[in-house]
Amino acid sequence: MTQKEKLNEFFVSCFYSILDAEQKALASISNGKLSLKEVHVIDAVFMAKAVGNNTFSHIASVLNIVFGTLTTSYTRLERKGYLTKRQDKNDKRVFYIEPTQLGEFVNVKHAEFHQRMVEGIINQLPKAEVDSLISSLAVLDTFFKEQLK
Repeated sequence: MTQKEKLNEFFVSCFYSILDAEQKALASISNGKLSLKEVHVIDAVFMAKAVGNNTFSHIASVLNIVFGTLTTSYTRLERKGYLTKRQDKNDKRVFYIEPTQLGEFVNVKHAEFHQRMVEGIINQLPKAEVDSLISSLAVLDTFFKEQLK
C-alpha cells in the first residue's frame, strides 16, 4: 500500500470513528433528541459567547453557514429547549443567541467527550510524539481551511 493510500485509509477511518464515537456519546446525553450538527451549533454559541459576540451573524460565520441555515437550526433548538434569544437593548435589529440550562448541560457533556478523547491519545504517546502530532494536525487543519475558501 502506498503512502497516499495509507493516508487516505487513515483519514476515512479516523473521520468515521470519531463521528461514530461522538454520535454514541451524544445519544447517551440527549436520548436521541439532538443531532451532531445541533450539538455543534450549541457549541458554537458557547464559543461565540465566550468572545462576547453571540449574534446570529457571527455564529453563522463561525459555523461557515448562511444566516438562514442558522435561523432554521436555532428555531429547532429553541423548540427543543436548548437555546433562546435576547434582543440588544440599544439596537433592536440585533439578537443574541443564549443557551438554556439544558443547552449548558449538553455543552458540558460534549466538552467532556472531547476531553476524554484528547486525554486518551495523550496518555498513549510520549510528549515528543504528541508535539509532532499537533504540528502535523496543524498542517492538516490549514489545508482543509484553505479548501473552504
